Amino acid sequence: MTKRPALGSAHEALDLMFDSIGRAHGPNGSPSEGAQVAAAFLNIARSTLYRQLDPDQPGEFAFAHACQLAQQFGCTEAAAHLALCAGGVFVPMPDGDGRVAELTAESMQEMGEAAAAIFAAHAPGSDGGVSTTSAEARKMLPQVRDVLCAVAALYAEVSDIARKGAA
Repeated sequence: MTKRPALGSAHEALDLMFDSIGRAHGPNGSPSEGAQVAAAFLNIARSTLYRQLDPDQPGEFAFAHACQLAQQFGCTEAAAHLALCAGGVFVPMPDGDGRVAELTAESMQEMGEAAAAIFAAHAPGSDGGVSTTSAEARKMLPQVRDVLCAVAALYAEVSDIARKGAA
């Protein structure tokens, strides 16, 4: 997309999704290739796709298309945005493989990094002083999400072990 959508909007989530598709599946691994890859997969013209993604145009990008792209390319940006709209958070389910100690260490490291960012944002000399600004929150959000993902991976692994032991 040429025009950047408003931060936190559905259009921003879609823009990020196409960037992700381009990085992972584009011929040159470029974020700008995502719309082209998606349009080819969805069998729609790129001009149609761009029109649907433009917040100033009347057409809307179909929810079903977002679902198809998420399933085909494993991109989670639209799911994360939808979860936030519903008052939650999207945490992809990890694949467990017997790594409780490693996953515990990862969880602790992610928590430490997120805590450091939170404390830095609340320092008297930070942008918002002792209050968190929206810019600071946007900056720390990925770190807090990483904590949730790490803890979810640990939870899934421990649950799997408990389930196998109960059989």
